[in-house]
Amino acid sequence: MLAELLLSAVTPASRALRGMGLVTASVGLWSRGARRSREWGPHYRRCHAAVGRAMGGLSRRRTAVVLGSGLVRDVPIAELLDQFRHVLLVDAVHLPTVRARFAFERRVSFVTADLSGLAGWLEGTEQGRVAPDPGLFAGEDVDLVISANLLSQIPLGVETFLVDHPDRARTLPDDLLARSVRGHLDDLAQARARVCLLTDVVMEKRDRAGALTDRLDLMRGVPLPRPDEGWDWTVAPFGELDAEHEYVHRVHAYADVAGVLRDAATG
Repeated sequence: MLAELLLSAVTPASRALRGMGLVTASVGLWSRGARRSREWGPHYRRCHAAVGRAMGGLSRRRTAVVLGSGLVRDVPIAELLDQFRHVLLVDAVHLPTVRARFAFERRVSFVTADLSGLAGWLEGTEQGRVAPDPGLFAGEDVDLVISANLLSQIPLGVETFLVDHPDRARTLPDDLLARSVRGHLDDLAQARARVCLLTDVVMEKRDRAGALTDRLDLMRGVPLPRPDEGWDWTVAPFGELDAEHEYVHRVHAYADVAGVLRDAATG
């Protein structure tokens, strides 16, 4: 607990991003991932394999962009560095532990960006969503974009802020959670590069008898195309958050989703 508090205190982040719970979530993933490395291993291996398939057949391999890079566990970073000249790690929060890991790797760069585009709107300094720099998705030297289990986290951060600021929440659109999902998908649709999308889409809470006791649509009603593959990820086994329940997420993987998203947007 002391290590988590210290890491949270030394992690740079704006007031708005902290209000969305992003530092707390990042530190929580760091701590839980260390405790649950065995249980989470199969999920990470499938994520890595999906990224590996997305890399296949690329004619050029200049820059790979990882959106929602987090702890850099969801992507096969060694393979990316082996095959690309440059890897760009993009997230709203970069823990000091992650920066230290790549401190001497010149081909890795960090970009701090609010990929939701909503921090300013939530805080009242903007009148709407401010999309991230399109160069992150459509840069001329970008050959692969990976959205690494980010899509479901965006509305969770927005929801955290709205719950903690009910007066501000009443002034914002009722469908803001769905808008936050669509906003990121619209960003990905701008990419000229291949886009690999990894995302958990549903959370299920199950008791020890296997009965479903709660279910949350992590896409907030926004439909996604049929995935290339899917699997279950036990995010919190029995005893992690609740002695009598486990929390299981359904994960979808897409090797190249940008064209599908563009067709959906224009259709």
